[in-house]
Amino acid sequence: MKKELQRPIINAILALILVILVRIVAMVTLKKVDAVYSVVDIALSLAVVVILLKFMKEFNQQIALSSPEYPQVQSVVRWFIILLVILTLYGAFSPFAADLPYGIYYIVFFILALIPVYSLWNILYKNTAQLSEIVKNISLEDKRVCSCGWNNPISAKFCNRCGLPVGKV
Repeated sequence: MKKELQRPIINAILALILVILVRIVAMVTLKKVDAVYSVVDIALSLAVVVILLKFMKEFNQQIALSSPEYPQVQSVVRWFIILLVILTLYGAFSPFAADLPYGIYYIVFFILALIPVYSLWNILYKNTAQLSEIVKNISLEDKRVCSCGWNNPISAKFCNRCGLPVGKV
């Protein structure tokens, strides 16, 4: 994976780990206080939504810089994150589903989830031919190859195998 795409991923993972740790602490310490735990649970779900949206923004900015020839990747990331946000909100507010008549809660979230699912399908369907090229371009990290054929990390100025100066692929 390209180095510039790793930073937003690592930031999001660390933030989600922190939210998970807070949720575990809340489960252990607040399990007997249902009203407070419900509020903490909703607050943590909203924190996950903020983390997802921030990740989407940072990741798409890096994709725009590293792979501007593939704007559809940004759309895929955007719609996938929107779907995760909808599902997170669905889970966060599901204890209140019974307060709405006729299953309105479930119908609304079903319709909301269909929008990003359809959008993802549409993007992937229209770009099937380019899909392998896009994945290859985004996932491969630049390498420095020596004349001896050894692949070195991008930061290497000299070959890790033979010691000769290396060039960028």
